[in-house]
Amino acid sequence: MVRVKNARWRRHKLKVSAHTVEKLAQGDHAAFETLFLVYFVKVRSFVASLVRSDGDAEEIAQDIFVKVWENRRNLDPARPIDSYLYTSAKNASLNFLKHKYVHDEFARSILADAAVSVDGGQMIEAQETQLLIDMTVAGMPEQRRKIYRMSRVAGKTNDEIAMELEISRKTVENQLSLAIKDIKRVLSLFLFFLV
Repeated sequence: MVRVKNARWRRHKLKVSAHTVEKLAQGDHAAFETLFLVYFVKVRSFVASLVRSDGDAEEIAQDIFVKVWENRRNLDPARPIDSYLYTSAKNASLNFLKHKYVHDEFARSILADAAVSVDGGQMIEAQETQLLIDMTVAGMPEQRRKIYRMSRVAGKTNDEIAMELEISRKTVENQLSLAIKDIKRVLSLFLFFLV
């Protein structure tokens, strides 16, 4: 047990040398493995502190290292790799948060309106709108329908849905996004024919 703690502590203190970055830029798998072992936990922790979700932090950190490998030829051995990784982590986290905010706001705006304005003030009743939404949801693929209902009817968070269905949070977000697009398309089509 003590040996494991000491090994972790030593790994925490390790830095990746410019020589290792140079080898990584040339496609050396062992150099990439060294980089991953030294920095993955640090990057994931940093991302988690920004996005406040361990599951999302894990996915974002993995994506960062995939991109490092894909763009390895562009790495500059003279530039500190930890600086590069933390800048990538910060940017990826901010992009994630922006996307999440836009997605959540869009979902709220579409579904919060109980009635939709038609032709100079005429209103479709909330019950009719809800019936149209219910029919659209009923016609969705099973997983999308289930995720939508867990989110909008049961009021569960994306993390709770992901845990309960044993799928990634990203899958939940994608399916909710598709469900909202389906509903918006049907409502728009309905309004088009009404007008």
